[in-house]
Amino acid sequence: RAVFDKTGTLSNGRPQLDTVGIFNGTDPDDALAIAAALERDSGHPLAHAFSDIHSDHRAGQLHSVPGHGIEARIGDARWRLGRAEFAAGGEDDGALWLARDGIAVARFTISEAMREDARAAVEALQAQGLQVELCSGDVHAPVRRFAAAIGIDAVRSRQTPEQKLTHVRDLQSRGDVVAMVGDGLNDAPVLAGADVSIAMAEGAALAQRAADFVVTSPSLLRIPEAIALARRTQVIVRQNLAWALGYNLLALPLAATGHVTPWIAAVGMALSSLLVTLNALRLGRRPVGGARP
Repeated sequence: RAVFDKTGTLSNGRPQLDTVGIFNGTDPDDALAIAAALERDSGHPLAHAFSDIHSDHRAGQLHSVPGHGIEARIGDARWRLGRAEFAAGGEDDGALWLARDGIAVARFTISEAMREDARAAVEALQAQGLQVELCSGDVHAPVRRFAAAIGIDAVRSRQTPEQKLTHVRDLQSRGDVVAMVGDGLNDAPVLAGADVSIAMAEGAALAQRAADFVVTSPSLLRIPEAIALARRTQVIVRQNLAWALGYNLLALPLAATGHVTPWIAAVGMALSSLLVTLNALRLGRRPVGGARP
């Protein structure tokens, strides 16, 4: 089973600021500048939506609450940016809310585009016999639409890092071998808890350190290619072990009983080692109908 995060993993990692709503007489430019200051060092993929906004503000006492948002002190006020209930105690609507001392002053909506090869990668994994899930911290409706667009039926939304990890452990308790694919700071715990963990190269350094593999190419197709290579490697390893066991079961008794001279035994061992090596080199060949791993 392959479980994917959405933002920065299946999406292209370049979220765009869509709409800006302003409340309580706040200056729109100032609200954007404060949001940019809060997101400047957050490391979250959504921070890209504010990366082009110039800000002279400096956030102090910055504190990130995984799955909820960011809070910091700017000037003489405590600012929060994140879910509505975290920022200002409102009802979660999927937008990012900016609040000053608990009072909402701005509402931002963010749009994301999927990676160009996201659907092809999901289809390739499904063709390999894997069940594919989307497990995201975003609100339900856009996550559902995103999953439908790339062919994923199993969807979990508004998941905190703890809930993602609990879900993976539940799958493992049922006997599933879980590969987790993510890229953000929030994904580090679940990446560490999965059987196989894969991080994207553009993702947070903490996620990469928690992962078994890092996809250095922006292409998601590297993931099914890696799985195909791993399966071919298993086949080659079993073939080589079977050959080595069979050869030694045959050759050792013959050598011990004197039916094989030492020089013939030496040549036989060299040929056996050569055969094993040549068989392993088949992994470097392009598979029929496929791309090079």
